[in-house]
Amino acid sequence: MMDAVIVYGAGGLGREVLQIVRAVSDARVLGYIDDGVSPGIERNGTSVLGGSEYLDTLDGNVSVVMGISDPNIKRGIFAKLSRNPRISFPNIVHPRAIVSEYASLERGIVIASGCAISVDVSLEVGVFLNVGTVVGHDAKIGDFSSVMPLTAISGNVNIGERCLIGAQSAILQGTTVGDGCTVCMGAVVLRDVPDGATVIGNPAVRVS
Repeated sequence: MMDAVIVYGAGGLGREVLQIVRAVSDARVLGYIDDGVSPGIERNGTSVLGGSEYLDTLDGNVSVVMGISDPNIKRGIFAKLSRNPRISFPNIVHPRAIVSEYASLERGIVIASGCAISVDVSLEVGVFLNVGTVVGHDAKIGDFSSVMPLTAISGNVNIGERCLIGAQSAILQGTTVGDGCTVCMGAVVLRDVPDGATVIGNPAVRVS
């Protein structure tokens, strides 16, 4: 059972993540943390509590759920908050997602409605899978990577750390996407993508 819950990020994704939290648990939602929004602002009936410094004022334990898609920002927040022993990062899986009992999930993972995660998939720390993402058998998605809606990741795909995978993209079976890559919306990845690359198109080609 989760402790009291805070969603980190009050933007659009954070508001979506809050709905997943509420679908999963009846834990008490304290509000949002957002370093760029003034305390007291309400988003969909839930208040912004303040920036990250607010967490230093808490007396009890709290579960923090990431509502941020940018992989590098997520990594920095995890590193900072992990030093606080009162903070935990639960896995949040929407009840309308299908996750194989043989999949391996690290901590701080968020899986939205309509996702399907096959056997022997490995999701590492802080991975986010948006609505309708499909991940095939034996695939791995590295720390802090974010996958946008309706993406198809085939079997035996290896996605590195800190990747951003755009909506409605597709990644061919057996390919590798290196660390820090961006796969743009609708891209069809048919060959390996080197570290730090941005790819776009069908078939996907490197643009940076």
